[in-house]
Amino acid sequence: MRITSRQFRTVLLIELVILTVVILVGTGFWSLMCDETLNSCMKNSEFPILRFLLISVLRPLSFSPMLILAIVGGSTFGPIWGTLLTAFGAALSSLLLYSVGHYLGKRLVRPWLATNLPNTWRLIRTQDYKLIFISRWIPVFPYDLMSLIFGMADFHARRVFVYSFFGCLPAVFLFANISSPDDSMIIGSRLFDIVLFGLMTSLPLFTYEFLARKSGTSLWTRLKRVYYEIFFEVQVNNEIIKKQNFDPDKIPVILLYGFFSSRRTLAILERLLVQRGYDVMTFNLGGWMGVFFTRGIKETAAFIDRKIQRQISRYNFKGVKLVAHSKGGLVALWWILHMGGHRYCKKVVTMGTPFRGSKLTYLALVTPLGFFWKDVWQMRPGSRFLRELHSGPVYDDVKIYNLYSDKDLVATGKNGVFEYEGHVVSIAMHQVTHFEFLYRRVVCDKIAELLSDDDETVEINETSQVERRRKNRLAE
Repeated sequence: MRITSRQFRTVLLIELVILTVVILVGTGFWSLMCDETLNSCMKNSEFPILRFLLISVLRPLSFSPMLILAIVGGSTFGPIWGTLLTAFGAALSSLLLYSVGHYLGKRLVRPWLATNLPNTWRLIRTQDYKLIFISRWIPVFPYDLMSLIFGMADFHARRVFVYSFFGCLPAVFLFANISSPDDSMIIGSRLFDIVLFGLMTSLPLFTYEFLARKSGTSLWTRLKRVYYEIFFEVQVNNEIIKKQNFDPDKIPVILLYGFFSSRRTLAILERLLVQRGYDVMTFNLGGWMGVFFTRGIKETAAFIDRKIQRQISRYNFKGVKLVAHSKGGLVALWWILHMGGHRYCKKVVTMGTPFRGSKLTYLALVTPLGFFWKDVWQMRPGSRFLRELHSGPVYDDVKIYNLYSDKDLVATGKNGVFEYEGHVVSIAMHQVTHFEFLYRRVVCDKIAELLSDDDETVEINETSQVERRRKNRLAE
């Protein structure tokens, strides 16, 4: 996917600024905590152990690697106590990052996993202790980033603490022993320390391989099985079951899913609409791994234009109706207003679409992902794409319905409403979150009502289906 030169330069500048800030914060933190050098950091402290544990907990906030603690611990407490205290402090700091990740993942990450990769998520959570231990035992994994990810994926907090403690012992011991005074070193040779560290980190690998071969397989074979299981679920997520018999007298409903989602997210909504008598179509919108939707919005609009025209020609449809979630709503309106889609589609329903942009896109733009994903640039607040979208031509015969919610963290409140001079109706559904638009029955009831061909029977108001039913019961 090609990105603009401006996006590349902007993301590169952001990365350089972040790197500079990280270096300055880390340097300032240790300069504040340690007046002189790391080796003398605890020398003048009245309560060195408490001070050390406090630094351990605060260390992630300074963007400093965990192994710096091992240097401080080894030079202050010696190799044995330095190793134990550093491992304990690292386990405490992992809980801090775990708690942050657990809070951040509650509304977005875990709902995304539950709707896109439920089987893989369940498998990972049953094997969380292995993943935690391996990520600590092999120090190539970023310690604090992995703790944040474990929290987002809802791993068990107690396992994160316990296996973090035991998993980081080999790496901590190496640096604690090297940094300890010569008269307290357990092993005098630095070279021997490194060799011993290599043996200790490779020991679980060889042990597991030995046990696996005794059972008639190998570690590599098991890893391939895990990969194929995950890959299979990813492909199943996007498997399209083609329905051969469509009624040409009906106007089909085309569903579009959102950013970094797969076709699987539409499964419940598709089934509920089919139960209500609608002919439903979905397309593979492509993206990362050919499944997760990360393609540019304009390119995707051109893609669905070809697909829709082909289906209209094939089945002799009189037109189509669109129901789109999140980023899919931007694709739908770009196609309708800027690519002639108004000739085929007279009614579109969007759910949680960030028409005014989403601040969450900055999370991607401040990471290397900003170099590769053009769509996050297009969905940022005030982007050129959004300005062009809102300045599109007005078609009075096109009806646009926007479902929005104050609980939606992607398109909060009125950010999910399209500013347009034509026929636009905003419908508040504040009882649902961003991903709940895809499977809540009250949402499907509202969509089915809006898609009705009898416009006189479509009641448009700012109350939800549940509230209206409650009022009807009170009136009776």
